[in-house]
Amino acid sequence: MRALIDKKLLCSLYVNKRLSLTKISEYLEKNHKIKINRTTIGHQLVKYGVKLRNRHEAKKDQYTPFRWYLRTAIWVGAKNRSTVNKIPKNKKNIITLKYLKFLWEKQKGICPYTGIKLKLFTHSLSRYETNMKADIRYASLDRIDANKPYAKGNVQFVAWPINYAKNDMSDKQMKRFIKLIRQNR
Repeated sequence: MRALIDKKLLCSLYVNKRLSLTKISEYLEKNHKIKINRTTIGHQLVKYGVKLRNRHEAKKDQYTPFRWYLRTAIWVGAKNRSTVNKIPKNKKNIITLKYLKFLWEKQKGICPYTGIKLKLFTHSLSRYETNMKADIRYASLDRIDANKPYAKGNVQFVAWPINYAKNDMSDKQMKRFIKLIRQNR
């Protein structure tokens, strides 16, 4: 089998960007006008000495724990809110998996209101009601200012009961509320 695709390009797409074989096929057709099926791409990768990922490996990477939060923010934003004023106007402010990972690391997995060490929820939306609410340590993606969209600089990870309690309160109001609770213990 002769080389159909440049090794450097193919390895970059599969190994570095972690695109699936189908996504690589779509990318090559769109950007390089090369029509090639996923099976042939797989054979080409093996020829180049690249170990193909199995289904389980393909689903997991460094951003896997944040996919649920990104999908939920987009789904909730689209379903429950007017999309006119809830989508960031500046595309640079749209949250991404990379940003959510950065935010989690910046917060060190700690809820800013309670100090609770949070856990990331990685299950499906259908398991949300039963699984997430079983443990108060599961993180929830909160909009700091409820009047603004899910955007960079306006989101934080908090314990899900705090997010429910906060609802439309401002960050300042919620901090005052937590302070009152601590004073009255």
